[in-house]
Amino acid sequence: MVHGLSLLLISPQGPAVWKAKAEAFLAKEQFQPASEAFFKAAEGYDKLGDSNAGKVLRERGNRYGSKLEIYTAEPVAQTKLARGEPASGMYLGANIEREDATRYPQSFNNLIGKKHAMFFMYRKYGVGFPTAFALDLKKAGAALQIAWEPGSLSEVRDDRYLQQFAKDIRESDIPVFVRFASEMNGSWTPYHGNPALYREKFRLVADVVRTIAPNAIMVWCPNTIPEQPIPDYYPGPEAVDWVGVNFYSVIYNDSDRSRAADWRFPTDSLDYIYNRYSAAHPIMVAEWAASHRASIDGADKPAFATQKIAEFFRTVPLRYPRLKAASWLSFNALKYAKGDRQLNNYSLLDNPAVAEGYKNAIADSHFLSVVGSSAPVAWRPAPSVVARRSKCRVWIRSYDAFASVSASFGVGAAKRLEMGSEFEVPADAKFVKLELKDSEGRAVLSRQVTIK
Repeated sequence: MVHGLSLLLISPQGPAVWKAKAEAFLAKEQFQPASEAFFKAAEGYDKLGDSNAGKVLRERGNRYGSKLEIYTAEPVAQTKLARGEPASGMYLGANIEREDATRYPQSFNNLIGKKHAMFFMYRKYGVGFPTAFALDLKKAGAALQIAWEPGSLSEVRDDRYLQQFAKDIRESDIPVFVRFASEMNGSWTPYHGNPALYREKFRLVADVVRTIAPNAIMVWCPNTIPEQPIPDYYPGPEAVDWVGVNFYSVIYNDSDRSRAADWRFPTDSLDYIYNRYSAAHPIMVAEWAASHRASIDGADKPAFATQKIAEFFRTVPLRYPRLKAASWLSFNALKYAKGDRQLNNYSLLDNPAVAEGYKNAIADSHFLSVVGSSAPVAWRPAPSVVARRSKCRVWIRSYDAFASVSASFGVGAAKRLEMGSEFEVPADAKFVKLELKDSEGRAVLSRQVTIK
């Protein structure tokens, strides 16, 4: 006799049945229905309380699914903004504390070819404010993001050290994004394990720092995984200005040669935090990078890094309008990380192809060089009817990295588009039709809008 959970699993719409359907579609290379069935299975396991199974199946849904979307440029809406938040656009940031090419913000900007709005550094709680670095940033016209990490929550008190640190933030006379005790959801941090005490200490720091330093912006920043404990550590909207998230794009998951990660979109790691907190807070990718060399094989793979760079920077203006800042960790962990963390090289400047890919990606006006500035337009999902002369962008995702899109307008020849490509609807267009095909010429998806 079958009871309870087992009955639900094997019911006609149970998650195990959806998973079996997905595997059957996949065996026939019917990728889109396979993806949809994986998502149905994930939803079912989530309802059963098996969030781990749900997460794994959602990842498989993302891997094999395709999406085709069109966006139009719209005026920037006037809304209430958080401290330091741009009305539209995303601040560019970087960490160069271990960048061999240069460790000076101005020089880094010159080498990359575009000014960055902020630079971040790590600081152990108990050590004084980095006044000299803040002065360098002021000269470069940049803000500071500081990853301020206590060795124990017990050392965090309203005392002379905390008050002096706050005064030094104020005296720096630049915007300072205070990322206090980040990645608290991970057992690798010394302040993990007591969510109630963590929330108390975060609120204490926020109260002292913001009272003394009006230029301080409090950032609460989990790691992208594990997801389950994240909400327990949220200090509340009164203490948090921005919500951040940390993640990396790596060639191999968990340094396992059998688990290549080239299929994974960088923004998949953003989704949980974005979906849960972006309605209340601007979102920051506090640290991110894509590897171009892994310790497991030592081979230089700049194409992987440039692909992830393109996917990230072409996606976020369209699908993540509440993502308002992102910082690249330009760091060769193969050389500078400790012990078993020497896994990947994330340096932007020791491989010309990676540097060039990054330069090209950040040239878009959506990516901002000054805290307090704003992008000229906002990108919104296109309605079913668009006007002639509208500025549009296309966004795609596919199981096939070499899939392509053609755009036709009922007049003239069709245009080939890449993800993030911008085009203007011709004045004599009769419609806008997008067609996504894989590298073997098979039709995957299509989308059509009419013209007014």
